[in-house]
Amino acid sequence: MADLESTFISTKSDADWSWHQARLHFKEADPEFHDVVKGLENPVDVDQRPAFESLVRAVIGQQLSTKAAHTIWCRFVALYDGELNPEVVVQEAAEVHRSVGVSGQKHGYIMDLCRHYLADPASFDVVGQCTDQEVITSWTKVKGLGPWTVQMHLMFQLSRPDVFPVDDLGVRRAMEKGLSIPKDSPKTVYAKRALVWSPFRTAASRLLWQSLNAQPK
Repeated sequence: MADLESTFISTKSDADWSWHQARLHFKEADPEFHDVVKGLENPVDVDQRPAFESLVRAVIGQQLSTKAAHTIWCRFVALYDGELNPEVVVQEAAEVHRSVGVSGQKHGYIMDLCRHYLADPASFDVVGQCTDQEVITSWTKVKGLGPWTVQMHLMFQLSRPDVFPVDDLGVRRAMEKGLSIPKDSPKTVYAKRALVWSPFRTAASRLLWQSLNAQPK
């Protein structure tokens, strides 16, 4: 079993995994969890986006419903004819972004992301040899990018296999419902329970969302 240092985030960077491999692992390593998810279809993969675009969209969608986030995102992208260029976005006035529904605070986050990206594009675009934790440590230096936001990018855009977003309420609620974990337990309880799913904690997390019919967009 992995040690506690890897409880919250893996150090693996190999994205070569399959749902079949993950399900076989769950069946052998955790029959209780396997029984919870065996009847669920494999979640559908999302469209891959460049890192800058993906992170801007994540910032815009923070603390909004899926519908509201989608509406504002479409308006935001339309400002740039569908192509986000950080060299252009960084010059935009806050009033322009507010006109499409982006708050002043989120405008500031987007500006900070632009500056970090323009200063070192490779730190966002070339992360194949970086561990998950290295990516999180680097990207959370940007205002508005917390560990959960970076973990979502690792899971959905980079297909990292062993990410466990313990801060995600949906994951914790699904574990409480299906695995008899007491409600609102310390986060370490959920993280320790998830250790047995390694090296496929990304797949486990996505199946937990699937079990609630609440997979994030």
